Amino acid sequence: MVKAAVALLVVTAATALAADQELRVFQLHFRPARDAAALVEPLLSADGSVLLQPSLNAITVRDSAAVLERVARALASWDVAPAAYKVRIRLLLANTDPQPPGQPAPLIEGIGSELRELFHFTNYQEVATLQVTASDGSVVELAAGDRYHLRFTVRGVPQDPDRVQLAQLQLSRRDRGANDVETLHPLVRATVTLLVKQPSVLGGARSENANQALFLVLWAEREEKP
Repeated sequence: MVKAAVALLVVTAATALAADQELRVFQLHFRPARDAAALVEPLLSADGSVLLQPSLNAITVRDSAAVLERVARALASWDVAPAAYKVRIRLLLANTDPQPPGQPAPLIEGIGSELRELFHFTNYQEVATLQVTASDGSVVELAAGDRYHLRFTVRGVPQDPDRVQLAQLQLSRRDRGANDVETLHPLVRATVTLLVKQPSVLGGARSENANQALFLVLWAEREEKP
């Protein structure tokens, strides 16, 4: 049986190299070769070509030396490790009980008064504080205290490095039903865009008691590369 070739010709050209053409192989480290072909193809001359090698995650480009240098620069700035973000989440249980003495935690200082004005809650108890570092595109799942579960996807905002999305964020309550089988009961679903190093509040999900609600205080920053 003849094994199928792994390379896929994306842009066709003459079989033989022209006098002013060269071949160069580019090995991709962080991005898929198929996406690299879409980046490179508009940079080629009319006689240029790019050959995909998916099994090696590489592309072979044929064109003039000047075009190859342009392709090399484009790939060098594109094929980089995904950005990493540090995300901190505080899950708060709000109620109408009197505020206990003492100062609020620094992360929510100033936010509590705004929530009281909007929702008429007087007291905020911390259920859980969570912190995770995740790269762009990663799916994060976390237990939040004994009863709650968080899931979201970290997504950078390419046009604005000072913002990051927590996409498809879902706060769920863990319930146990028949035969002690645990199920997740969604309470909050949202996609949130955060300004880095600035806390944001998401919530208003009612708990089991009428005078209580759950809030998420969200904060993120971009991890600096060494």
